[in-house]
Amino acid sequence: MIYQSFFQQRIFFGLLFMIQFYSCERQYDAPPMDIETAFAPDMTIKELRAKHVMGKFEQISDARIIVGVVVADDASDNFYKSIVVQDTTGGITIRMDGIKLAANYPIGRKIAISLKGLWLGDYGKLIQLGAGVDNSDPANPALVSIPQTLFDQTIKKGEMMKQLIPLKLSTGQLNNNYQSMYIRLDSVEFIPADTSKCYADFANKLSLNRTLKSCSGASILLRTSGYADFADLKTPSGNGYITGIYSVFGSTKQFLIRDTSDIHLYQNRCK
Repeated sequence: MIYQSFFQQRIFFGLLFMIQFYSCERQYDAPPMDIETAFAPDMTIKELRAKHVMGKFEQISDARIIVGVVVADDASDNFYKSIVVQDTTGGITIRMDGIKLAANYPIGRKIAISLKGLWLGDYGKLIQLGAGVDNSDPANPALVSIPQTLFDQTIKKGEMMKQLIPLKLSTGQLNNNYQSMYIRLDSVEFIPADTSKCYADFANKLSLNRTLKSCSGASILLRTSGYADFADLKTPSGNGYITGIYSVFGSTKQFLIRDTSDIHLYQNRCK
């Protein structure tokens, strides 16, 4: 009888364990409701950007969501405390007060951003998204980065996209509609004065501009941070195409690469 009771107890606890295990397994596999909600955007990036007036700041009071793909991160340190997000309608730079953002928000990751309470601003007419406004210098108010404590609350991480396809444009076609978008420029080369030169001043951590010129004669500045891990590498002398992020500073058109794998200048120079 004692043996039978012990055997029955083992069966009972074994069944209880199996019920608990499979119950937990089902709960684990079920997608959280907030993720399902997060990836149902009700605003495009183009619509979000249209709410901004240059030189002003706008707080977003509605509970709206944008969804996009990260097209630039801080892995090479050419983008400082920021990521660039793009959907089919446009792109926007997200100011984030953290380092090594690429660990959680790498290039190719789909993310959803809850906009309520965030702010729009611009730096040199480059539209950005942040968490507030710093008025400590009334003459020069500045957009405040999203604090790290709000990352998970504000940004939901999704799947990784297998391939990002840049938008092919000529330098002359670039305008504010293409800010913070992943662009490809064909038939370009560094001007002779900027070939075989360092991308930036790595020793003194100073950003530098190098001029890219197309075979049609149009030019654009390639802007590189002195903190970029490729800042001390030399620019190539050939012609070809580059990919990267279109930016502006005032009325000046700028182009930023994520790293030197964005440079494909292997052909003969323009005649």
